[in-house]
Amino acid sequence: MKRRPAFATAAAVTALLLLATAAAAAPPSPPPGSSRPYLDKAFTNLRTTPEAAPVQYGAAPPIDPTIGPGDPFRRPLDPSGNEILNLWATIPQDNEATDRPAIILVHGGGFRGGIGKAFPLLEGMEDYASRGYVLVSIEYRIDTTSDCQAVQDYTGDPTDPDYLAMRAQCERGILAAQQDTQAAVRWVRRNASRHGVDPNKVAVGGFSAGAVTAANVAYNSDLAGDFAYSRGDDPDADSRVQAAFGSSGCNYDPTTIGPGDSPTSFIASELDSLVDYDDCVVPSFRTARERGLVAELRSYCGSRLHASRLYQAHQVATDRQWTTFLVREMGIYSGMRPPSALGFCP
Repeated sequence: MKRRPAFATAAAVTALLLLATAAAAAPPSPPPGSSRPYLDKAFTNLRTTPEAAPVQYGAAPPIDPTIGPGDPFRRPLDPSGNEILNLWATIPQDNEATDRPAIILVHGGGFRGGIGKAFPLLEGMEDYASRGYVLVSIEYRIDTTSDCQAVQDYTGDPTDPDYLAMRAQCERGILAAQQDTQAAVRWVRRNASRHGVDPNKVAVGGFSAGAVTAANVAYNSDLAGDFAYSRGDDPDADSRVQAAFGSSGCNYDPTTIGPGDSPTSFIASELDSLVDYDDCVVPSFRTARERGLVAELRSYCGSRLHASRLYQAHQVATDRQWTTFLVREMGIYSGMRPPSALGFCP
């Protein structure tokens, strides 16, 4: 984790004090019986934000040169020309706890697509709301003219100006997705009491580009930028998550990983053509473990499945992995299995 200058706002200090208070209280053991909230699907009365009436969590300068008049996606801009960023939530109404954990979901799309996928992602992860989590699925800025896949697959001259420009454009999109998600983390914390959320129990998860973003949020909490996304937003406030998970993701720059970063739990395919296993996935999790972090990775050797297809093919095992990881790392229950450190594909 790269370090910012040694200063802190009042909001940041308050967040740190809250985290210290939460850490001092020992979590309870899972309740006996067949229904254990946050592990089992214990709730059925779920309320979801209407698809046509999202909540705006912020706005930020567009990164796509095609946005504006004639934009086929009709992405809205505010009066200042900033791109409006929306979220949708699914909240279990029959979970009446006022300290519920929240999960921020990030869709995929290669950082150039995925518009319209945030709301359907709620439906794909609805089981987690049934377990008691407050789910928040977000849109973030993309650049439809970028091509991060071509950057990853490039084998030519690394000093070629066209390649360097293409890489810089891709990196801008990856950073925008990270910082938009960090703004959503801060939005959830600012609005925690309204939705019965514990501000010290916020996780982020995603698939493909969303999983890359989840990893980047886990390992770059102090690189949230200096842009205020909305009224009341403080980019120096706490953007750290208590846990990050995903399918088919990694951190393309392991040098950002350091002690004190967030714990992670991922699944990956060895032969995934969209996220390089040997060059990105393995270095990410090896480095995190070397830094003393919880970095769970279940590898499916010989598999080519990607993102949601990989998750759906192994959903029972993955849900068992992720739910126990979440309740342990967010301090919901004690007595859970210890962190796993499975080996990599040979």
